[in-house]
Amino acid sequence: MSQRDPLATYERLNALEEEVRLLWAASRKYNFDLHILESKAQDAEDRLEMVASQAQKMADIVTEQWIQIQRLGQALHITQFC
Repeated sequence: MSQRDPLATYERLNALEEEVRLLWAASRKYNFDLHILESKAQDAEDRLEMVASQAQKMADIVTEQWIQIQRLGQALHITQFC
């Protein structure tokens, strides 16, 4: 039985070392996947900010055009009654 104890201990140690290697590999993969997801999230946030900025610019243009239309309408109304 004294010969089995060192062998069992050695096998258990090898199994634990393999488990540690597998856990490290999984950890590296998860860290890489996390990095990719963070990069994609940042890209999406940047695109969202760009689209929001474009939407605001378009809203400003529409507002300005609406003001001009109202002024033209008022001018037309004034010229029709003068």
